[in-house]
Amino acid sequence: MPQKLFSLNVFLPKCCAKIKPEQRLGIGMTEEAREVRGRIPKSLKIAFEIACARLEITQTAALEEAIKEWLKKHESTSSDK
Repeated sequence: MPQKLFSLNVFLPKCCAKIKPEQRLGIGMTEEAREVRGRIPKSLKIAFEIACARLEITQTAALEEAIKEWLKKHESTSSDK
């Protein structure tokens, strides 16, 4: 049975109104944007949505920050080899 994807539009519409205009596209997103897709456990997705709402940041901004940190970690690891 295929897993369902959950939409933020249903879950957090009122919270998103608090997001500042400069945050809507993500942290410093000045270059052309590309979509990233993946599948994660439902519980992790819900926890991520709640954390973003509490911090009043977009999921895009949080994902961009997480990916940058992941790249830093793995680039330093690969240069050690």
